[in-house]
Amino acid sequence: MKIGIDLRPLQNGHKYRGIGEVTKQVTNRILALAAAEQGHVFVFYENDEDDPKELLDIPESLEYSVVKVGPMPENVVERKGHKIKRLAGELYGDPIPNTKQCDVFLQFDFAAGIPKDTRTVLIKHDLIPYLFWDRYFESAWEHFRNKAARTTLRTLFNNYRFMRVLRRSLHNADVIVSVSESTKRDIEKYFNVDPKKSKVALLGVDVTPAKTNDVTADLKAKLPTKPYLLFVGAGDARRRVEDAVYAYNNLKAAGHDIQLVLAGENFKSPEQIPNQSVRNAVMKSSYKQDIITIGYIDDKTKQQLFKGALAYVYPTKYEGFGIPVLESFLLGCPIIVYKNSSIPEVGGDHAVYVNDWQGIKREVERLLVQPQKEREAQIKAAREFAKGFTWDKTAQAIYQELKDSV
Repeated sequence: MKIGIDLRPLQNGHKYRGIGEVTKQVTNRILALAAAEQGHVFVFYENDEDDPKELLDIPESLEYSVVKVGPMPENVVERKGHKIKRLAGELYGDPIPNTKQCDVFLQFDFAAGIPKDTRTVLIKHDLIPYLFWDRYFESAWEHFRNKAARTTLRTLFNNYRFMRVLRRSLHNADVIVSVSESTKRDIEKYFNVDPKKSKVALLGVDVTPAKTNDVTADLKAKLPTKPYLLFVGAGDARRRVEDAVYAYNNLKAAGHDIQLVLAGENFKSPEQIPNQSVRNAVMKSSYKQDIITIGYIDDKTKQQLFKGALAYVYPTKYEGFGIPVLESFLLGCPIIVYKNSSIPEVGGDHAVYVNDWQGIKREVERLLVQPQKEREAQIKAAREFAKGFTWDKTAQAIYQELKDSV
């Protein structure tokens, strides 16, 4: 069986995000499973300075060929004197050439296109841009020359383009592998996908700590000095980070001397938080001095923060899978999370489920007085549960779909 694999998610804007991580973890394991077979094909951009193969562990005995497409689209293109933002690396469904030599093709990013001459297994991560389209595209977050109407039109156009490509990709793919049962149900519900070609492969999570540099002195100065609640991630509207702030404010008002740590690229400083609701919540907080906006952190710092937190607060309204839940379990951190979409699949009986910021406050107060032995027992059980989610299982399930598709 000759497998074609699109490696462009390891070159474009997905490289350091979820789709890029799934591409790397799954591809490495599929190559190991298919090492005895020869003639596999890798697809990637021809003009990228970084070779995506360098991010992979390719068996020395593996024989493969490369199909280069491109050039990779620029992040910004000039048109009529205006700078028009474009998602890096997306071809918006352009056909992939020269894949006839493949028996089956593996596509991790629907926007990169589905080959017309090869049976294709498409990995679908979520429907966030569909369900939250008005907030997903950057043009919805800012005014273009202070003209809201033009912003709205641009957002509608981006949404139309996205929907057109998504529908075409779902239609053209021979098998659609969703990363959770929740995503599978959403795809079948909203896009009338035949359940016979809709499958599931739950994602994995790394058990071993990442090998990264030591925490810098500047970063150490920002780390919390009191018991703290933690949020790590993006501050988009889907993640109701302002609810974590509301709960924190009320905890402080009730006399609990704790801090709130907001980490991630969106949280360089209170003034730089892109989401207006979250920015206002932080800026107007009477306890702003104990809300730590730490910005981007490396894996080692992230793991340190997880291990030391009173709880990880994750007030998300929708997830395609929910890796932060499993990360919390593995790093010994209780997680307080909203119960929706795929969260129960990865949280099981071990996550603390709430519905609003009042629920967050209530559960934090419970954790503050929880006996240490009870906390340790719950952490141990959650860690064992999370160990059942492995990349080996993910890759094996996808590899089986590839074989069944031939």
